Amino acid sequence: MRRAFTLFELLVVVAILAILAAVLFPVFTQAKLAAKKTSCLSNLMQIGKAALLYTGDFDGLMPWVPDSELQLTPPVSSAGKRYCGMGSFMPLFGPYLKNVKVWECPPASPIVTGGSWMMHFASPWRESGVDRPEKGWSNYISDKLAYTDPANPRYLRGRSPEAVADGIGTSVSSEEWLLSPFFERTWWAYAAPLWTVGSSVPPRKGWSAHFAGRNQLYLDMRAKWVKKDIDP
Repeated sequence: MRRAFTLFELLVVVAILAILAAVLFPVFTQAKLAAKKTSCLSNLMQIGKAALLYTGDFDGLMPWVPDSELQLTPPVSSAGKRYCGMGSFMPLFGPYLKNVKVWECPPASPIVTGGSWMMHFASPWRESGVDRPEKGWSNYISDKLAYTDPANPRYLRGRSPEAVADGIGTSVSSEEWLLSPFFERTWWAYAAPLWTVGSSVPPRKGWSAHFAGRNQLYLDMRAKWVKKDIDP
């Protein structure tokens, strides 16, 4: 006849399992986040390929939409720097992409569309001034597509990536144009009141979908992760 476990033996087993869980849970969490980071990079690379096909069909120029169609975030600095959502550009890149879901950054999905400061990252598909959320959403943001002064060398709409890089005095391999959602710590003092929605306030330490940094797509259409001023 088999001997039953004693209470002491059961407690030892429970304690061992608890220790293993405490050790392995962070490992599994990090692995899951790493997988989402890789998935996000894959999204950006697919968008990059679509951008190459688009520019190939339009004399090397990136898409243009009027200022009125830009879906801008609140400012992040006293200089008025903003980012724009990609909703108005989604229809232009649409013929070159098979899946509209590539516009969603995986760790930040489902996309927050209301009631949170993070709703500022969200932009619905927009055509001719009309929002079409049923056709898709994006939470990737762009700095260079957000500029409204065509004389600014970083102004990318309707220009070639090479012309923008030359105007800045750098190269297409060092200038980013599409970014996973993020909020830097140094923005907080100025931008937090502007980004606050109800009782939802950006965190003082900053926020990112990816390990205190962001994934970004460069003007040469490479994608990689870079560290930003965000506490883990």
